[in-house]
Amino acid sequence: MHKRSWLGVIGFLACIVLVGGYLLSPGANGAADLANRHVGVVEGTEVDLAFKMGGSIKEVLVKEGDTVKAGQPIALLDSDELLAKRQQAQAAYQLALTKWEQAKKGVSVTDDASSAQIRQTQAAVEAARAQYEANKNGARPEEIAQLEAKLQAARTAKQVAQTSLDRVKKLYEEGAVAKTALEEAQMQFDKAQAELSAVEEQLKMAQSGSRREQLEAAKAQWEQAEAAYQQAVAGRGQVGLKQLDVQQAEAAVQQAKGALAEIDAYLNDTRLVAPVAGVVKSVAVQKGELVAQGFTVATIQAEGEHFVKFYLDENELGKLNVGQKATLYVPALGKEVEGTIAAIAPAADFAVKKATQELGDRDVRAFQVKLSLHDPQLRPGYSVEWRLEGADRRE
Repeated sequence: MHKRSWLGVIGFLACIVLVGGYLLSPGANGAADLANRHVGVVEGTEVDLAFKMGGSIKEVLVKEGDTVKAGQPIALLDSDELLAKRQQAQAAYQLALTKWEQAKKGVSVTDDASSAQIRQTQAAVEAARAQYEANKNGARPEEIAQLEAKLQAARTAKQVAQTSLDRVKKLYEEGAVAKTALEEAQMQFDKAQAELSAVEEQLKMAQSGSRREQLEAAKAQWEQAEAAYQQAVAGRGQVGLKQLDVQQAEAAVQQAKGALAEIDAYLNDTRLVAPVAGVVKSVAVQKGELVAQGFTVATIQAEGEHFVKFYLDENELGKLNVGQKATLYVPALGKEVEGTIAAIAPAADFAVKKATQELGDRDVRAFQVKLSLHDPQLRPGYSVEWRLEGADRRE
């Protein structure tokens, strides 16, 4: 969108016309009065509207002369292709979300299974070690009594684990619990079974006494249990791999989300809206026309933003300041309007010849003075007169 101003040349020509008319009028008060009068032309801020991308015009929603509000739609580009791409991007995003959720569940399942295996093999190691120690040292009556008590406790624990497993199986079949609960119950039962078997074997060996081959077998069983435990601990690395899968899946989600957001941004750019309130000055396209990126589709004359530029010589600037009020006359309206000095050029734009009694012609620098105008009846192109009363011209 570009802001443009009416050329100052128009003001210069209007100045010549008005000054000429003034000189021919019977009411002219002479050169001194004319010297204090300046003429300019009302200008307005124009905003060019263009699409950020090229395409086919689907609809033009305004026409020349329409009054529009800020944010009001001006024209639309065809968006069918983008909508199809958005559906694809939305599907890809949903798929990425699903894979991410699956990856997170995979971490949980692997972690639970790995932890259960470690606990189970650790219990087997302890049982095998105890068995080996029992075979090595032999059993005393009190140790046999302890093993019998331990056997009874192991049988009770197995029965409890069996009951719990049966109950969880039924709930799982009914869909009342997750699979992880069933796996946990099965693990507890297997652990209880292993402990019962170990205690039974310990009691049997304690009662019958240990032979050399039994001791060697117990040691081998202990070593096997220890190896299984170490393997279970090493298996924890699978959890790390699953966590890496989660990170990769999450990155895919963010990528798909970004692609979807990009298409949404393009879709938003198919809708051209007015950035300011004003009047549509021109419309340069019609429905079905192909336009390039940046091509001016319409131009809006901004509402209430009027100004006029005057070129004053250096001797007239002494009493002028930015923010100072000024009274101007608009012939087209037949009335005076109020303005405010908005800017005074810091450097001269050009020089004009002035005659002096002592030196003849000399250059006098002209400075641009811009006034903002505050009357809603003003229109671009109106002539404006500004009389500087009491200006110190020092000519």
